[in-house]
Formats: sequence, structure tokens, C-alpha cells
Amino acid sequence: MTVKRPIPCSLYDIQGMQDWLDEMALQGLFFQNFTRRNDAANFLVDAPRPVRYRLDPVGRSKQEDAKRKEPYAQMGWRFADAQPRLYYIFSCEDPEAPELHSDPQTLGYALDSAIRAQIRSFGLMWLIVALLLAASLFLFRKSLLWELLLMEQPRSIVQMACSAVLLLICEIAQGFQIMQLVKARRRLEQGLPMKAGRRWDRPRFLTVYLCIFCPIYLVSNLLVPRYLPEVCGLGERELSRSWPTLVQTEGTGPRPLAEEPEADGYLKINSSRAVPVQEYASIDWRVTYLDPDTGALTRPYTLWTGIQYDQARSSRAARLLYQLRLDAEARQLKKALDYNNPLSQVTGLQPWEELDWPGLDRLETVRFRRGGQDHWLFAALRGRDVLIVDYSGFASLEDCLPLFLASMDAPAL
Repeated sequence: MTVKRPIPCSLYDIQGMQDWLDEMALQGLFFQNFTRRNDAANFLVDAPRPVRYRLDPVGRSKQEDAKRKEPYAQMGWRFADAQPRLYYIFSCEDPEAPELHSDPQTLGYALDSAIRAQIRSFGLMWLIVALLLAASLFLFRKSLLWELLLMEQPRSIVQMACSAVLLLICEIAQGFQIMQLVKARRRLEQGLPMKAGRRWDRPRFLTVYLCIFCPIYLVSNLLVPRYLPEVCGLGERELSRSWPTLVQTEGTGPRPLAEEPEADGYLKINSSRAVPVQEYASIDWRVTYLDPDTGALTRPYTLWTGIQYDQARSSRAARLLYQLRLDAEARQLKKALDYNNPLSQVTGLQPWEELDWPGLDRLETVRFRRGGQDHWLFAALRGRDVLIVDYSGFASLEDCLPLFLASMDAPAL
């Protein structure tokens, strides 16, 4: 019959592990192997008797380690289990059998190889972590910067930060464990025996997982919203700016309107520390025109205006956000070229054009057709303000742009 017992000391505490295994044998529990997660050990139940357990540090090569087992067996030591890159565990029931290492200096010399193996493993792990972080930051730098600026999905940022902190803590703890081996080697080099560390109730892997990882994700799921922007109908919230209506914009073009048509759409409002003002208005206008020749009503047109306005806390944040918004619009338009739905498919996409406009730091425009209607889009940057307007109508971009810039100049509501 076998039983499982939690390990009460660090795996790097060689003297502590030896003392514990010796004590377990006196209680009738004889070491078989470590569990897969190294948080407990399996023991064979038998009549209590004294058994010596010794932890033999790994050597410089596997061939060297394999050669040790045969002479150790001739001395009366039986191989039990191993901790990879750390040590082998041997047991002996013969009280007259010689020790594996006759003096502390010999054991200290043997421990040197194990320390080097642990340092190589530790360094390789840090290299892998650094490369993974660098690759992730490079591949997802725009998405990460987007979230850090706008905080649209704060839960993902919190969970990512917590995971990085936990990974750092685990690596630092591993470094302290290696320092424990280094101190033991120094003591052995001075001709002193190793000292056992303090025993403690080492938690099982499942306990650690439940006590650390689960609260992080549970608390983040309960307290941190997954999606922060508020989505509401037109008129349910006041915007910081009063943007031009369809009567104002169409009044600059060839088909002015006598009265404001009925509008439908939604608002998306958000705020973050870097960009305290984030507002998006999607407005559908259903318009019926009179034919100038016959006086008859033409078929209804659904014109559309999409307005994204952001005010950042600094000019640097505004420049970063402007480029992110611009890249997102360019990707969306390019993706829409392959849509199968004729109402949302983009055709006649022209190259982006950068223009010089008085008072603006940057201005880029693009023209295309969607759903059989002409569209134009402009992205404007001025100081801490970012404005992007996507417009479907009969008025030209050059005529409407001053109206939107005037609204951006007006005092906040």
C-alpha cells in the first residue's frame, strides 16, 4: 500500500529533505517517488525501520551520472528517484555502508554541477520569458497601446498585468532557491555540514492555484468590466460638442434641405486617464428629395454620418491615438472591399491623401463608395483633439470640413 505526504520543506533544502525522509522511514513510510508537480511524495507502507536517504547532486553529464549507480549499488545504496538537473535520491538499510560522500568538501564539489545546471535552466527560462514578452509586445503592440490609451476592455489589461507579475514572482522565487544551494555549497567548502532549513506546510499545487490564480480572475471578472464604453440611443446622453446636422452639411452642397430629417442611430461614450473624452456618434438620416424637373418625390435616401471625437490629456497621447485610429479605419476599409453584402461592401476606394489645412497638425482624407452611395472620410489632429468623420451625402468634403472644425473649436457643452 502506498500513501502520499506533502513535502514540508524546499526541494532545494538537501539536508532538510534527507532528514525528513529518514524520519518517515522510522514511521513506516518508505520513499518511492515524487508526484508529478513535486508538491508531495509517494511512500510505501511497511514495518518501521531505520533507512538512510541521501541526495546525490547531478554530475556534469548523463554518462557520468549513469556510471555512479553501479558502484553505489555495490556499496549498498539503492536508487529511488531523481529531481531533474538537481539530484538523485538513494536509500540504504545497511548501517555499516559507507556514506556517498566522505567529507563536506567532496559533497560541495559535487553540488557545484547541480548549481550550474540550475543556473543554466534559470537563465534559459528568463531568456524564453523575455523573448515571449518581446514577441508579444511586437505582434500586439498596437492592440496593447489601443487598450492602454482608451481602456475599452480593462479586464484584459488587468489580467495580463497580474499574469506578468505572477510570472516575475515565480522567477524571483526560483532565484532565491538557487541561492539556497549556493549558500549550502559555501558551507561545505568550509568543511561544515549542511544545515536543514525551516520546515513549513508546503501547499499543494491545487491549493496554490485556487488561492492565487482563481482570485485574480474571479475578482477581475466581478469587479473589472469586460467592456467599458457606454452605448445608448441618440439624445440619451449629451455630447461634449454640438456637431453639424444634415441640414447644415447638405446646405453647402448641390441639394440643400429645407428641414432636418428624422435621425436614428446610437452613441458610444467612454473615458480613460489618457483620453478622458471619447465619443462616437452614428447617425442615420432618411431623406426624400423633390425632383427639380418634375416636382415629384424621389426614392428615399438613407444618408449616414459617423463622428469619432477624442480629446487626450496630452499632445503625445493624441498623436499616438490619431495614428491608431487612422490605421484602424484603413484596415476596415480594406477589409470591406471583400464583403459580399452590397450594402456594406466598399468599391472605388481611392488612395489616402494627406492635406495641409490651416490650424491642423495633420489631415488625411479618403473617398470611396459604399451601398451605391458616395462616401468621404477625414481624420484630423489638432493639439490634444482627434476628429474622424465618415460621411455619406451629396455635400463635398472641402465644404463640410470647416463646419466640423468650427464645432471642435466651440466651447464644450
